Amino acid sequence: MKSLLLNLHEVVIALTILETLILCVALGVLPGGQRQSRRLLQVFFLLVVGALSTTLVIWNISFQAMAIASYPWVPALLSACLMLQGPVLYFYLSSLAHPVNLQRWHQTVHLVPALIVVAVVIIYDLSIYDWMPWHWSQLAPDDRAALGFVWALVKCSPLVYVVACLVTEIRMRRQLRQIYANLAEFELRLADLVLGGFFLSWIWSFVTYFLGEYLSAETNDLLGTINVYLTVLLVNGLFLFGWRNGRRLLPELMVVEEPGKDRLQDMPQVDEKRQAVERGISELRLHLESQINLERFAEQIGIKPRELSTIINDHHQQNFFEFINSQRVEEAKRLLAAPECAGDTVLDILYKSGFNSQSAFHRFFKRMVGMTPSEYRKQMLKPGNAIAAQAK
Repeated sequence: MKSLLLNLHEVVIALTILETLILCVALGVLPGGQRQSRRLLQVFFLLVVGALSTTLVIWNISFQAMAIASYPWVPALLSACLMLQGPVLYFYLSSLAHPVNLQRWHQTVHLVPALIVVAVVIIYDLSIYDWMPWHWSQLAPDDRAALGFVWALVKCSPLVYVVACLVTEIRMRRQLRQIYANLAEFELRLADLVLGGFFLSWIWSFVTYFLGEYLSAETNDLLGTINVYLTVLLVNGLFLFGWRNGRRLLPELMVVEEPGKDRLQDMPQVDEKRQAVERGISELRLHLESQINLERFAEQIGIKPRELSTIINDHHQQNFFEFINSQRVEEAKRLLAAPECAGDTVLDILYKSGFNSQSAFHRFFKRMVGMTPSEYRKQMLKPGNAIAAQAK
């Protein structure tokens, strides 16, 4: 990054930092989605802001001439932001399928490499000047080895998370719509964009790291610039995606609910729409479709998705996800207690009741009934209980 070209880079990077911060705010105010997933994605974008900001400082000639250039804090922050992007993106994708307990050791262990890198940068007092690869030949052997270790982790460790994220994405595509019926298409497309974009960026970074020793300083500089611009293009793509979808979601943001206001009271033909929801369960039995989601359910019963969400939230005191799975559990209870289904396995029952995952079925069933499906069946098929079940 030289002279006038540097100034152009600075402007582009500064605008991208601003756009990324706007994305963070938008994720906090847009309706819908899972709270933990949105928060993790906000953290991820803040790490992108940190990486772009520190990159701007490191490559800026004016900053290089300041006292800050002799301290290790800027390289340490850049290293931490780059090292944490992989784990946070992995947590984000995982949280779309089920809540992630970040306090468990097997989750916090993902943060250890970032702590190690930061410790190395600070202990060896590696400055902005030391960070430049073409200055490494002037460093003491220990400092050069420390920088090589830090660069190797920063450039190569994301590949581990590329693999982990791709595996998580594949599993999510297979199971998520069956287990979590209220996941919006917006969430899936956003996850695809983030993962795909940063996958390309990290692969490029990995390749250029191994090519670096065979190329000139100017070529390395150009490859590094391209890597920054991949992030710039990705953030701008995400910004346009969020703006486009945000415009569609904006009417929901403009609705300000008064405290204690009954939203059902203001809904036209609310009784007919409530009956349509009940008909979707009792007659159409939509909850037994493993692919059902909010949009499809609303389409099948002839009302708007937002109206369906309001009815379920205010009348049934549940979100769509809880409502569908509670109906599935009721169906599973009926089948488990039915003598004619005594020959069916629990696995057969879970598929018949609309679930598509054993772990999800057992988790929801035990939470709502207070016992496992096998225990419930054993209890209900006792002679006395079987008669009572038939009478019902």
